[in-house]
Amino acid sequence: MDEMPAQLQEFKKLYELIAEYLVTYSFQILGAVIILIIGWWLASKVSKLVCKVCEKRNLDATLSGFFSSLAKTTVILLFVVVAVSQLGFTIAPLIAAIGALTFGISLAIQGPISNYGAGLAIILTRPYKLGDTIILKERCGIVDDIKLAMTVLRNEDGERIFIPNKEVVGEIFHNSQENKLMEAEIAIGYDADPEVAIGLIQDMLASKLSDAAKIQVGIDRFSPLGFHLVYRCWVPTAEYFAQRFQLNLSVYQALKQAGFSMPTPTQNVQVVGSDPLAGQ
Repeated sequence: MDEMPAQLQEFKKLYELIAEYLVTYSFQILGAVIILIIGWWLASKVSKLVCKVCEKRNLDATLSGFFSSLAKTTVILLFVVVAVSQLGFTIAPLIAAIGALTFGISLAIQGPISNYGAGLAIILTRPYKLGDTIILKERCGIVDDIKLAMTVLRNEDGERIFIPNKEVVGEIFHNSQENKLMEAEIAIGYDADPEVAIGLIQDMLASKLSDAAKIQVGIDRFSPLGFHLVYRCWVPTAEYFAQRFQLNLSVYQALKQAGFSMPTPTQNVQVVGSDPLAGQ
């Protein structure tokens, strides 16, 4: 029975202590809350201002977002420090404690920290940007998003591929910007004029594609079937397969309308044996 009153006494003392603190430091607490509200509002304004400045300087969306977030976080931290000092706390021990805590956390999570460091290097050096087509770790896709921890690719099937940024930095990768190389082959008989066929394919591809300077057509190899013509061109990665199917069909139709025949493999079979009527 005596235990309950003792607990009530402890609760009463705690309540009185909190009430006394609130009464004594009510103005400081109110001031700290107002400082935090002003800091949050000002941080949002600064973030939007940084975004506008980045857009005027034609920086890409990834870099603009990074600078905007960095500016907002910096302003908020400054106002948090001011609010804490308003409550009467000494700032120096708090900063030292935060530094020690940060050091301990960094040792515990070196992997994720290295991803963030690599992400910062990617954002600053900009080896690729949103919309570029890259081949990395035998994965090919369009850069869909660049985060501090990872790079997100989207392949032709619409799948999202998440690659940790520490796997990107220091690796060799291919960046073909917004386009992807398309290469295809078609055979024509030896009785046809290859120069006419090459010119026909070049004209057809030039009429379908915007950048005719990157079109290449030529004889790749010879076989019993005839000349093997290869045509190479760059097409938008987002439309790669649709463009590939349509261009292959257009090449076939153009050659067929011009009178070119597509050779088919043939094989002569000779049967060697005795005459079944012999001996009758």
